[in-house]
Amino acid sequence: MDQEKYNKMKQQLLDSTKWPSVYMFKFIVPNNEDKINAVKNLFSEDTEYTYKTSRDIKFIGITIKKVMKSADDVIEVYTRAEGIKGIMAL
Repeated sequence: MDQEKYNKMKQQLLDSTKWPSVYMFKFIVPNNEDKINAVKNLFSEDTEYTYKTSRDIKFIGITIKKVMKSADDVIEVYTRAEGIKGIMAL
């Protein structure tokens, strides 16, 4: 995402959420252990993950529910996720 999209997202998060709050992240990655671990490394160890494979098992959807302290912390996760090749954030 470019900076303008992050700024818009931050404003929407600030308008719609009282922080700290539980935030739900959803990512789709190629069904590969390294990619899954890369997503898990975006978060601390005390994080809840839910997985769902695509019909053809080529991709895996990862849902993460995590208490986030601020909109900036949410944006930071998405920024770091951009470094994972093949990831799609929903």
